[in-house]
Amino acid sequence: MLAVRWGACSSSGIKPINQDCQKLTVPDFAVLQRRGIVACIADGISSSQVSQYASELAVTQFNRDYLLTSDNWSAARAAQNVLKTINTALYVKTAQSPYQGNPDRGYVCTFSSLILHQDCATVVHCGDSTILHCRDEVITTLTRAHTGESESGQTYLANALGIKPELDVDIHSMAVQPGDKFILMTDGVSEFVDAQTLFDQMPASEAQLTEYCEQVLEQALAAGSSDNLTIQVLAVTGVTSDLNIAFDDNGFLPRVTQPTIGTNIDDWHLTKCLHRSDRSEVFVAQHQTSQQMAILKVPATTHIDNAGFLDDMAKEEWVARMVDNPHLMKAVSHDTPRSAFYTLTEYLEGQTLQQHLLDNGQASVQQVRDWASQLVAGLTALHRKGVLHQDLRPENLLLTSSDRVIIIDFGSASIHGHNFLEDPNQLMIPGDLLYSAPEYFVGLWANEQADQFSLTSILYYALSGAHPYGTAVAKTTSYSALHKLRYQRLLQRDVSVPVWLDETVKRGCHPQAAKRYPSLSELLYDLQHPNPAYQQTLPLAERNPVKFWQGISAVLAALLALSLIR
Repeated sequence: MLAVRWGACSSSGIKPINQDCQKLTVPDFAVLQRRGIVACIADGISSSQVSQYASELAVTQFNRDYLLTSDNWSAARAAQNVLKTINTALYVKTAQSPYQGNPDRGYVCTFSSLILHQDCATVVHCGDSTILHCRDEVITTLTRAHTGESESGQTYLANALGIKPELDVDIHSMAVQPGDKFILMTDGVSEFVDAQTLFDQMPASEAQLTEYCEQVLEQALAAGSSDNLTIQVLAVTGVTSDLNIAFDDNGFLPRVTQPTIGTNIDDWHLTKCLHRSDRSEVFVAQHQTSQQMAILKVPATTHIDNAGFLDDMAKEEWVARMVDNPHLMKAVSHDTPRSAFYTLTEYLEGQTLQQHLLDNGQASVQQVRDWASQLVAGLTALHRKGVLHQDLRPENLLLTSSDRVIIIDFGSASIHGHNFLEDPNQLMIPGDLLYSAPEYFVGLWANEQADQFSLTSILYYALSGAHPYGTAVAKTTSYSALHKLRYQRLLQRDVSVPVWLDETVKRGCHPQAAKRYPSLSELLYDLQHPNPAYQQTLPLAERNPVKFWQGISAVLAALLALSLIR
């Protein structure tokens, strides 16, 4: 099996702050088989006072998220997609900070990673750090410095995470064998210690590798390094070579074409077809050994070569693994390697909220409160992991027999702000037009408040059978048009709710994101407790417009009659 000896060390050197970050993760056996060992380093740019946060975020998120990615991706494809989400997160972080428009002072860092998976090494590189490989005393540099030269002859960093919205990264793979050695280091080390010396001095004992790394940093300092210093060393002692998983040139597993009921895909027996469309085919499947039930989804024939669509489908499984909450759809774990492209999620019995409302009519206030409490719990868990659902609607909410609400379908979700199918030349509306927040239609950046708008619109629909702005939101094309949207009160639709509850719903789906609740927990609190700010009595014209105009008509009729008598 895959095994390594390793050591690592990082130091601020002569600088007061260490803007480097490093981490190496050797997961448990099951994840080791799926995703391998991950080593990565990041180097914050010295011109920025916050780049140490960028390097820490990049290293921490990559080590965590890569290991959760879908098995439908090769190691290289998975690493690339994870790094895209990190790049977007850093770029947005700078754009929303005082350093907007000045990346040299923003959340920017270099990034280099080595992934050892079975009998393969995948190198992921963005910036000016260095990864070296040594086999049979032959040393190879696996990375190139992403630097440029100014007109004055000075060298500058030309590429790093967080500099621009589109990621520019080098990724390549190579075969590994026992005895291979790798060294990852930032430029504070690589520019001051000779590569041959590094491998010549590397000890054979694993217990001495960390001490060796410390000695290398001391050598770099003695040689005049004035930068932060970070090094990782890995020596491969064993590989797994008996798993022949054939990914295509784009890093996807082979697609299954037109599966039928009764077909076996790996260890899963297809027992029932739930849904077929021009996008995907969904089946109930049963594991042939454990008898576990699951939902198995494969791409439709029309999309088997659409890389963006395949990434989006694999992302669903990634999100389901990333977040564990009783109100979110879960991924199904499996022990054997996959031979084909499909996703596995838990099998749940129940009906969608849409079907429930069609069968039973509008919900009571108490029902809506209970659903809201469960949905807020699920959404909060997603948001804490940097995931926006972006397609909340009654069809994507499942009600079980025990009245548990579960959010399903993560196909439109963004991760750390990154949308996999986003086209920069086309406005993206990821969800249902009747429930999507107005910011999607006018091209504004969407955050957690966008999911809040969709959630509150669902609650409004559950109470009234209608939508708070009718179809007007989907027709909004400019920021000024947001101010013209008018909320249709639940009271005006003859829904018997307290005034303060109507006001709570109104705020939760306000056309302007900044005027919604700062957090879902505050929305939930106001759904359950009268907010004193909403206690004032509404004017009759808003509370009951029919009676208001009937009253006006009666007064006018009386005045007319009085004038005729006179």
